[in-house]
Amino acid sequence: LAADGVDSVSLKKVMKALEGKGAFVEVIASKQGSIIAENDEQITVQQSFLTAASVLYDAVYVPGGTNSVATLEAEPDAVHFLNEAFKHCKAIAADTAAIQVLEATYFFKKLPPDYSTESVMSEGIVVGNNAGKLAELFISAIAMHRFWEREKPRKVPA
Repeated sequence: LAADGVDSVSLKKVMKALEGKGAFVEVIASKQGSIIAENDEQITVQQSFLTAASVLYDAVYVPGGTNSVATLEAEPDAVHFLNEAFKHCKAIAADTAAIQVLEATYFFKKLPPDYSTESVMSEGIVVGNNAGKLAELFISAIAMHRFWEREKPRKVPA
């Protein structure tokens, strides 16, 4: 998930690592076409929040970038996308610089307790400030497919 002002260095590093393992990667933003990174680089956007649903993806990554983070944090569709991915027990990763986006979700209390370190993972949520290490942990999380410990017991009437 990204918006104008995204940190293209982190985004590209994580995308390259995922693609190197055979993943199909798409950038999702509020509109299709392109966004402008914080270094003025143009980033192609394959899907918008109107054309994509988290259930169609195995995992979600939120890169940093001050303006991108502020936009996504205030974008109800982005927060919904993350909440839905969490509900479906999917891997979620974010740069430490994008932590405010995760804090806008209902699952923010599930964030690793100390995400100020290089990279950490808890219940399939990966947070880190080193894109290489973050990508490595994120790939491991995706390989686990789902994090069923997030499932709440359902009360089925007799």
